[in-house]
Amino acid sequence: MAVIETLRSGVNSWECDQMGHLNVRTYFARANQGMVGLALALGLGPGRMRAQGWCLRASDQHVRFMRELRVGASYTVLSGVVAASSEGLEVYQELCFAGEQTLAASVFTKLGLRECATDQPVRMPEEALSRVTEVETTLPDDGFGRGIERSAPQPGPSRNEAIAMGMVGAYMAPVSPEDCDAHDLMTETAFMARVSDGIGHFFRRLHPPGTPVGGAALEYRYVFHTRPRLGDLIEVRTGLKALGNKTRHFCHFVFDVESGCCVASSEAVAVGFDLKARRALPISPEARAHMQAQIVPGLRI
Repeated sequence: MAVIETLRSGVNSWECDQMGHLNVRTYFARANQGMVGLALALGLGPGRMRAQGWCLRASDQHVRFMRELRVGASYTVLSGVVAASSEGLEVYQELCFAGEQTLAASVFTKLGLRECATDQPVRMPEEALSRVTEVETTLPDDGFGRGIERSAPQPGPSRNEAIAMGMVGAYMAPVSPEDCDAHDLMTETAFMARVSDGIGHFFRRLHPPGTPVGGAALEYRYVFHTRPRLGDLIEVRTGLKALGNKTRHFCHFVFDVESGCCVASSEAVAVGFDLKARRALPISPEARAHMQAQIVPGLRI
């Protein structure tokens, strides 16, 4: 596997959530920052990208979380190209504990070259495609998705349809400068950040009253339909898709409130989390009965 090291970093206390481990938004952020080093290896370095007015943007991003990254841990991002064409790249990345090959998370991304200002697609240069063999890799033998099926993405529902289905209103606020790239378009990481900020509203309804709210994500997949701009009012609506022995499967849809259009779709698998034992908890019969009644039939992304 010809993955190359494209980022080195460490876990700061302010990057961690109430579970005491690196927040999911930061996993996404570091993986996406690692794309810069990979692009450079293909001859698409930051200087050239700026001069051309180009950027790489994801259309589909799937993350699996294997081990906790806690305060003080050092880690690296390894990146490689699984497939390439004039339409774009399929990239595989691993977040590993520094000095080890122990996986903390793995990421599979489909992305394309875009005009930064307009978000219009640009064909991948032949020069870049000719260099793919230098960073060519493969997906793990067992494929990628575990709890989330990697089916072809579907158009998202309208906001009114999501409300009619009974999906819970989670995050809602205007797109802020911190959510955007230099061209005032919302970044991939910001979608994850805003879902994370709103998830508590969903969990408070999902669990029986008085249940401590807490959990850990095992897997997330995002499909990006379009990019909101700075100042657009967005809303996340979330619904329970299914229950396993320990797992909760749910879908998030991000909407432009003004138009009612779905701008991104996401599916996730999460578990309740024992903070002392640092392990997943089974769902109690009482909690299962309460949650089962909240499943939204037919949810998919």
